[in-house]
Amino acid sequence: MKTPLRFGGSLTTLLLFGLGGATAYAQPTDRGGDFELAARYSHTDASDLNDAGPGAEVGVDSFSLALRASASLGEQTRLLYGMEWTRHDLAGTHWLPDDLSSVAAPLGVSHAFDDMWRLLVSVTPRLAGADGGLSSAGLDVPVLAVASYTVSPELTWSFGLRYGPRSDTALLPIAGVVWQFAPDWNLKVGWPESGVSWRATRHLTLRAVATIHGGDYRLGADPRSVADRVGPSLGDTWLEYREIRVGLAAEYAIGSTLSLRADLGQVVDQRFEYTDRNVTLDGESPLYFGGSVVVPF
Repeated sequence: MKTPLRFGGSLTTLLLFGLGGATAYAQPTDRGGDFELAARYSHTDASDLNDAGPGAEVGVDSFSLALRASASLGEQTRLLYGMEWTRHDLAGTHWLPDDLSSVAAPLGVSHAFDDMWRLLVSVTPRLAGADGGLSSAGLDVPVLAVASYTVSPELTWSFGLRYGPRSDTALLPIAGVVWQFAPDWNLKVGWPESGVSWRATRHLTLRAVATIHGGDYRLGADPRSVADRVGPSLGDTWLEYREIRVGLAAEYAIGSTLSLRADLGQVVDQRFEYTDRNVTLDGESPLYFGGSVVVPF
């Protein structure tokens, strides 16, 4: 008998595919088998960029495709693995590349010690680049260790550490909670998404969410033409792209074979930062929308 892929109720697994590097937005669920394919698109409206000169703005179209899987390593232990490709197309300013892309391969082991305690240890090799280029210079290999404690069927706490070799804060403490505080109502605090959800019907779930979107990407050449270059060089460095999004989402499950989701909201903080060149471009507060599809098999 196949053991279903159990990601939806596990905050530790959410962290594996979220903190690992690429954005894992369409979270796997308990529906289906040992494999799951998730695809997502989102659009951020054009926003003026502070400190980038008059008329400078940027709009973002983001795409991701992820394959996630699990396999039994024993009665209490599972191997979690996958691949994820992400791309952000940027338009509107010569201060930024035309696109940012990454490929990540999360690999983790989850072990249940008893009905209450579970431990996840993972490593996520990730290559990230700009303008279609991926190289070893854009390699990052964060390591994650998270313990979860199930207080009751309605409440689970998680806490642990993330080590990122190239992060400003190499060792980062993390924590989260999943709490069903009333029938059909859930609170989830974690990465990359936190919020409150209400199961309106058997098939429809409505959510109010805050989401972190983006990532770190390695640039080879300066994206600006020679005539446009002022200040420090923006080549051979890392660009941090971050959006904090607040909005609403609706998720519709079609049996056990398909899950559809639509999102709409506002970006409350948008930032493009060349971290070691002291150059930061802040957007204003654009709207965003998006959608995802998850297919277990």
